[in-house]
Amino acid sequence: MIRVRATAATLSAAAVAALATVAFPTPASAAPLGTVRLSATKGTVDQTPIFDTASASKPCPTGFGSDAQVRIGPPGGPYQNVATPLRDGGYDTKAVSVQPNRSFSRAIGGAPADGEWWVVVECYSLTRGQHPDRFITPLTVTGREWKVGQPAGGASLDSPPPPKATVPVNGGTGSPAPPAGYPAATAPAGATTPPAVPDPELASNNRSGSASPLASAMWVGGVVLVLAIVGGIALLTRRRRTN
Repeated sequence: MIRVRATAATLSAAAVAALATVAFPTPASAAPLGTVRLSATKGTVDQTPIFDTASASKPCPTGFGSDAQVRIGPPGGPYQNVATPLRDGGYDTKAVSVQPNRSFSRAIGGAPADGEWWVVVECYSLTRGQHPDRFITPLTVTGREWKVGQPAGGASLDSPPPPKATVPVNGGTGSPAPPAGYPAATAPAGATTPPAVPDPELASNNRSGSASPLASAMWVGGVVLVLAIVGGIALLTRRRRTN
């Protein structure tokens, strides 16, 4: 009887731990995933493309390689695409690398305001959505020119500020921030400003953005499995007592 109770207690503890893992995932760290390597260290805000290539310093975290995007924006966001989103997959085994197809100004919908800007790489999972952390390389804008590096008193890369309501531009309102939990819009080649709504494919639940229905099904399945284990333990204990 003592052995049965010990086994039941062990299985119950394991079941509770499994349920906690499913229901309450471990929070991610706020530190950047790495840096974004740019082909240029300086340029102008209206040159097309903004730079020839941008590459992450290493692959995306394991499990977050289904999609990837390279964007630019003020520290903390909102961020706008500088290249077409990547959807080929495998970005958790190879570093993201893109060739931008627009200028700095076209990407954000106007001439960027002076100050600090971040070039970021975002990683996505098919089932878990966007990874909470990013690859980050800061830029400093002065007039029509930008250069790699932070200005004096730049934002902390480890603790990004909250997203701004709009992208800060000179002589305009800029691009609005996307809804919480969704990527910013994709700017088609030739567009004067990026669309104000999220890219339909990336924002859909079965691609990037929020987690897919498969993730919800896995969560429900995990809860059902834990409940089944607990029920089996209770039934086994009851039978032992009656015998």
